[in-house]
Amino acid sequence: MIATIAISAEPVSIESHADVASANDLSNLVRKVADQVSPGIVTVYALRGPRMTLPMRLREQAIHGHQSAPSTYRPTTSSPIDSPDDQGSGVVIDRDGWVLTCSHVVENANAVFVRTADGQKFHASEVVCDPVSDLAIIKLKDAADLQEVKLADSDSLGVGDWVISLASPYDLQRSVSAGIISSTQRWVPASPYPLIQNDACTNPGSSGGALLNLHGEVVGIIEGAVTTTGEFQGIGLATPINVVKDVTEQLRMNGYVERCRFGFETQPLTPDMAKLLEPSLPAGLYVKAVMPRSPASLAGLLEGDVITEFDGKVVTQSFDPDSINANAATVKSHAMKVLRDHEVIDLQILLKHTSHSSATPTIPQTPPTDSFEHYDSLNGLGLATLTPSMIRELDLPPDAHGPLIRHVSYDSEAYREGIAAGMVIARINNQRIVNIGQYVEIIKELKPGKPLLFLLQSDQGSHLVMLETHRREGND
Repeated sequence: MIATIAISAEPVSIESHADVASANDLSNLVRKVADQVSPGIVTVYALRGPRMTLPMRLREQAIHGHQSAPSTYRPTTSSPIDSPDDQGSGVVIDRDGWVLTCSHVVENANAVFVRTADGQKFHASEVVCDPVSDLAIIKLKDAADLQEVKLADSDSLGVGDWVISLASPYDLQRSVSAGIISSTQRWVPASPYPLIQNDACTNPGSSGGALLNLHGEVVGIIEGAVTTTGEFQGIGLATPINVVKDVTEQLRMNGYVERCRFGFETQPLTPDMAKLLEPSLPAGLYVKAVMPRSPASLAGLLEGDVITEFDGKVVTQSFDPDSINANAATVKSHAMKVLRDHEVIDLQILLKHTSHSSATPTIPQTPPTDSFEHYDSLNGLGLATLTPSMIRELDLPPDAHGPLIRHVSYDSEAYREGIAAGMVIARINNQRIVNIGQYVEIIKELKPGKPLLFLLQSDQGSHLVMLETHRREGND
């Protein structure tokens, strides 16, 4: 028996024309914002540790018996270099080359550079980090006339507002996503400020990107996401731009951010706990510890006290204790009421500013140049003769030829361009290289200002790298 199903000749209308028009309006608005703001979004790259191919790193570990730090970022494509590098996003806040990003992207990096929307590459001349807020500013060398982003007033945000994220997750440059604000006051561990919770996509590489309103203004800097898998699960977090403004202003002016600390730790009391301590007490913050010689200690706060009121706000079950430290950055004097031995006591805490500074990392020293068969100071490369045993150990092609790179100096263009120890220089400006002597002659004959085009061989294959090398007096 065959059942028959009647199919209507008329298509079912899911949305009205008004609904479609409204959706199209939102789509066009997102497109307009993305087009306008994209030039002000950059991709940030942080390089850490020695440049080495994986076989070279394993060889060095076997010889010296140490472990290298694990990589914090892996590109989606195969990379010939094994190192703990990072990739994030950033926004241009000054047309003369100041970029804002997250501290965890660039802190402790040996070299930092960015790529702009039009493909230009700029190296950092200065990096200043504030790990407490997880914000950092980067000064780009020789940058001018960059397009700045516009900053909004994050205090005007509300739950349900549409937001657009513009960042480079997984090095997918200037990817656009949209969502709504889930909370404007989301406190998370280790954050000194409440963050903006939203459901616009946030993935590795998004940190430092822009969270925008529908006017194309930055309302927050993408911080990260709450996830149990390492992938996006619908909970993105961003630092409110009003907080960012204050931090970046201090970083640019002083190189550090002034902050205050009360010097005590608390835990919210449950209703049962509060009732046990004081029958009429509905809620409170139990003082678990008071640091010696801290502002709290000098004000007379004691372990075992219960804070019932802070800066005129009664402590209820919904009171967030993290808000206390958030206010400490801007207000020097704070009043509180505490319950001690069934009596309410008034205390006044006077704060003194402390600073947290973070300078550009010190570049590690290059090993003694006489530890290499030849040291090219112009390009920062320590070279050795390639032997058949090294070809096997480093998993190089059997027909590999040319000088073996044993070291790449941290302050060199070669380091920033990804040249690594364990690679072999097969050609320079399309001239075949078979030994160090030939390499030296080519470098000596190099005309001032002429770039170098390296053909490099590694265990991952062959790679072309160009260095904008300029001869300096006294270089060999």
